[in-house]
Amino acid sequence: MHKYNHPIKPEYQQAVMKVQHYINQNLAGDVSLETLAGVANYSPFHFQKIFSAALLESPKQYVMRLRLERAAHYLKVFTNLPVIEIGMGCGFSSASIFSRAFRNFYGVSAEEFRELSFNEISAIGRKAGKFNEPFEMGNSEEWTIIADNLMETQGDLIISPPPLIRAFTPTKIACISTQLSHPESISFAFKSLMHWAIPNDMVTSNSKFIGIWLDAPFYTSLNKCRYLAGIEIKNEVRSKKEVDIITMNEGKYGCFTMTGNVESTLGHIVTLNHKYLDEMGYEMAEIICYEIYDECPAYKPYALISKNIRVPVKAKRF
Repeated sequence: MHKYNHPIKPEYQQAVMKVQHYINQNLAGDVSLETLAGVANYSPFHFQKIFSAALLESPKQYVMRLRLERAAHYLKVFTNLPVIEIGMGCGFSSASIFSRAFRNFYGVSAEEFRELSFNEISAIGRKAGKFNEPFEMGNSEEWTIIADNLMETQGDLIISPPPLIRAFTPTKIACISTQLSHPESISFAFKSLMHWAIPNDMVTSNSKFIGIWLDAPFYTSLNKCRYLAGIEIKNEVRSKKEVDIITMNEGKYGCFTMTGNVESTLGHIVTLNHKYLDEMGYEMAEIICYEIYDECPAYKPYALISKNIRVPVKAKRF
């Protein structure tokens, strides 16, 4: 289960996790304090105290950051999408509100941000302390350097065998959320998932274990990047207390198989988007990525597991 910034009561942990799941699925919708407090089943005053203590951000700050980070990602990935369409799609009620919020957060307008190089964006983020904070990996390199290299060298990376476009039917997934604040965060999350799944008879010899990237560390601090550790479910779930149930939607996905660490995975996803999809006549349909594991990451290191990467795609808009 997700570890919060400060120890809080188990029932408060459940409430905050439930609200985070709700926000993940309704970010552009009604995420007012009153609505979120209702999801948590607390008064708005009490809920705000609980949430702020757990995440060191108020509910309003948390939602605003997620919306702006999503907008930043959309600006760079969906280069043909009008700025106002991005703002409205990320939950802002008007162009002026989005414009003011974006400039206050990043120090430049959305239009200016779209034209910046990644190095310039990274410098803005580091100076403001908003993303790309140092992350100690096995080789003690800062994540900022890794992220810079990924964006600057992705053209040199080759996906082999080449990615394919495949259609998939909906997949229901029971998942536990985490944030990538530790090199073993993914493993820890899957261990927590198994503690729920095994007693609830969710694990079989054919079980599919699925990781879901909700953020990328190019526009979000790695220790705030949201990640879901999941298992495919085909039957009704008796107890949903510790998990959220989401659906990998029906549709087309850019797919490839790889083995490697988190850095390698992100490098391959960046390469898929910048090098392969355009040539295939597609673009990313949304900012999310699924990885279907050959083995459960609770029991084998992430870097050693073969995984099939799936990125939702749509026909490119010209």
